[in-house]
Amino acid sequence: MLLGKIIGKTSTNYFQFKLDQEAKKFDYLKVESPEGIVLCQIIELKRDVNETIADCLIVGLRKEGKLSPIRTPFSPGLEVNSADDEFIKEILGLEKNNNGVYLGRIENRSLNVFLDINRLLTKHISVLAKSGSGKSYTVGVILEEIIDKKIPVVIIDPHGEYIALKNPNFEEKEKLKTFNLEPKSYLNNIIEYAPDTESNPEAIPLKLSVANLSPTTLIQLLPAKLNNQQIGILYSALKNMNNFDMQEIILSLETEESNAKWVLISILEYIKKLNIFSDNPVSMKDIVQPNKASIINLKGIPPELQEAIVYKLAYDLFDERKKGNIPPFLLVVEEAHNFIPERNYKEAKSSSILRQIAAEGRKFGLGLCLITQRPSRIEKNALSQVSTQIILKITNPNDLRAVVSSVEGITNESAEEIKNLPIGTALVVGAVNVPIFVNIRTRKSKHGGEAVDIMETISSLVNSTQDADLMPIIKQKLSLQDIQIIKGNKDIKIKLIPCIFLKCKSKLPSKTQTLSDFSLLINLNNGQIINNIETASGFKIPEINSLPESQMKMLKLAIILGEFTPSEAFAKSGMQFSEVYDIVNTLANKGFLIRDTKFSLSNSLKPLHDLSKFAVYEKVNFMKVDNAEKLNKQAEPEKIKATISNFTNILDTKECYLIVYT
Repeated sequence: MLLGKIIGKTSTNYFQFKLDQEAKKFDYLKVESPEGIVLCQIIELKRDVNETIADCLIVGLRKEGKLSPIRTPFSPGLEVNSADDEFIKEILGLEKNNNGVYLGRIENRSLNVFLDINRLLTKHISVLAKSGSGKSYTVGVILEEIIDKKIPVVIIDPHGEYIALKNPNFEEKEKLKTFNLEPKSYLNNIIEYAPDTESNPEAIPLKLSVANLSPTTLIQLLPAKLNNQQIGILYSALKNMNNFDMQEIILSLETEESNAKWVLISILEYIKKLNIFSDNPVSMKDIVQPNKASIINLKGIPPELQEAIVYKLAYDLFDERKKGNIPPFLLVVEEAHNFIPERNYKEAKSSSILRQIAAEGRKFGLGLCLITQRPSRIEKNALSQVSTQIILKITNPNDLRAVVSSVEGITNESAEEIKNLPIGTALVVGAVNVPIFVNIRTRKSKHGGEAVDIMETISSLVNSTQDADLMPIIKQKLSLQDIQIIKGNKDIKIKLIPCIFLKCKSKLPSKTQTLSDFSLLINLNNGQIINNIETASGFKIPEINSLPESQMKMLKLAIILGEFTPSEAFAKSGMQFSEVYDIVNTLANKGFLIRDTKFSLSNSLKPLHDLSKFAVYEKVNFMKVDNAEKLNKQAEPEKIKATISNFTNILDTKECYLIVYT
């Protein structure tokens, strides 16, 4: 259809024409010139009272199978026609490819867009968008296509949102029909691994290798930034060790004289307790399998430890791929700005290995997919290594500038349009000959990245609690049926122990604490801090709230020191020596301290020296429990909180019930 004729000055890249028919911004056009029929695109429309002028970009024409620019500017007066689908498909090279990733359709057209899968795997891909613009949804579409092609995928998933690939998208069945697709479950293609299997009970425990660790690698694995003194102590402790075992490293550090060792020991104790690193690790061959997507679910893991896990996992995967022990695969990194941040923002533990994969992975068939909602905070060198960019709506000026500076082929007009993109529409750059706007197709599997509807969730919880008498419960690892089978007895009684769940952050020096952040569970039936979930037993919290202020101050110091002489307590307390001497003897007479060559904590107080050793990792869930005996509260929660708060900061509390089988 004739739209108008070219007017004014022209160049080999740009021209204007006066519209005689209606047209829209980014519509495709064709102009017949002496060189051939040329594909063009409207990039802006300007209208006054009498006329509408279109500013147009010249895309090019096909010569010898390649998209080529024109060499001679168009002559004014040439006719401008609307481009038909077949012509657009021919010029842009959008023919269906059996090895292509079906991403969606060109905006306002029925033309399907396929991305070259070899290009994705060898030259990397990024998905950039502000939160809520369809970023995770788009990645889900790409993952479906790659899994369908039986290509191995490893997904770093900080929030556990890609597990939804297991479920078919029946809710959007009618929309799928418009793309000639059907709902599909990828249940048989998904393998879920997680360091925290308490939060993710269906996952396989992620165990990483500690074999052949160098001191440098070990430093990278520690979820804290070490100073030079701590690094020196660690090297000294490791110098005579052939095989690195966490407990052996801790024992070696304990022989060091510097007080800086205590921070290192507490960090290593924390890692050891998490049981992530093992002599019997998960095989990289199990993680990277054809026709499988391995989801590394990091939900519930602190950010610093997430970085360390990603570093070690990516390091091992890259090493095995270079050796040819695992097939080519795609490594997908969600929230990439946290794992490979811009250097002037921060340095993550995982930065170095992801930087190396971005630079060298293509040589070994390791593709990288970087996903971020903050393009300005991801390392620019890594982003510049990516040849295919899928850009959804971005409004932050810093993020927009970062995209324009690192992505080739984006015009000022395209950059301006990125701010106004509707949800589900993307600007695709690099995968096809010119940047194109694509409406992302509907997913075959269920989307797991929706924002929580707070009002709906609360309303649902209130209604379901009223209807079903839901209770806040901490479950046992073994179910009632498991217990009955083990004991060969079906007459098992269920008891509900009233408890208070405390989320804590230590206020004592780090050298006395295994963990700085931990949770405690207190039995309100007997006042004990629980260290045995199966029996709800532990140690009785001593009554110390009635102590005078001076005695409480000395008791806190005693708990930090463990054992001491009166002169040592005098040096650290700021009290008079005679006062210190009288107080420690009074505390000994009350049974809180043991008097010997040195004063030490009584057995009733020793657990307070490191409350984090009683940390629990179970979660509180709302559920209905039938035929259970509910025990009464005998201890007062406020008194218990007052006692515990002398030794740790209580961040949050929650009353609940612990299920116990007897």
